Amino acid sequence: MTTWHDQDDWWEGAANIIFHAYAREHAPQQVEQVLALAAFEPPIRVLDLPCGIGRHTLEFARLGCRVTAVDRTQAYLDVAEQQANELGLNIEFIREDMRVFQRPESFDLAVNLYTSFGYFKDPDEDQRVVDNFYMSLRPGGVLVMDLAGKEVIARIFQARDWRELEDGTLILEERTTTADWTWFSNRWIVIRDGERREYPFSHRIYGASDLRRVLENAGFEPIRIYGDLTGGEYDHTAQRLIAVARKPE
Repeated sequence: MTTWHDQDDWWEGAANIIFHAYAREHAPQQVEQVLALAAFEPPIRVLDLPCGIGRHTLEFARLGCRVTAVDRTQAYLDVAEQQANELGLNIEFIREDMRVFQRPESFDLAVNLYTSFGYFKDPDEDQRVVDNFYMSLRPGGVLVMDLAGKEVIARIFQARDWRELEDGTLILEERTTTADWTWFSNRWIVIRDGERREYPFSHRIYGASDLRRVLENAGFEPIRIYGDLTGGEYDHTAQRLIAVARKPE
């Protein structure tokens, strides 16, 4: 059976939930914050993987970065490329699985944002993704990862809730954790224009020490952990799990 993350219908159907107005509006600020955490200034070579519909890709390119944007969903790449063309931005778009894409020593900065990690049942596949990032960075290059950390999820966890998007779409969410709090399952029930659809998905939950271990296994050193993209502490007030990992010179 094909898993949720390998289904084009899932990604295309869930696009307006994932890339809602708030997420799009904050992309420029997030890109500035990522550059500050990585201690880079444009122009640099950036790998955005997975890039989704390009909300961060476009902002890096607007700042003068040479961007390679990779995603497994062609519909997302089509949206991103159309926007890039309309804005006159020269961006390289590639359709590829994150477990496969690798371009040795080609990038100064790689970004993996918005909890786009931990999809795979086999943890070795997660390690392969991080290894690919490591190989794709030049010596001294930096990987910035942004996840919903285990410690944050535990603090704010709700089994069920609901929200309404700006277009009137109603989303009911049901969440469970399993496997000793290492796996997170979510079911979105979406009611739009009188129609009901479900989008189940699940992923591994990484705590700060778990993510650090995967990054160390790949060879990254040093590794800094933060609680948000502003560089706040990863403590009881953390909003996200942010890792800034450098490839040794």
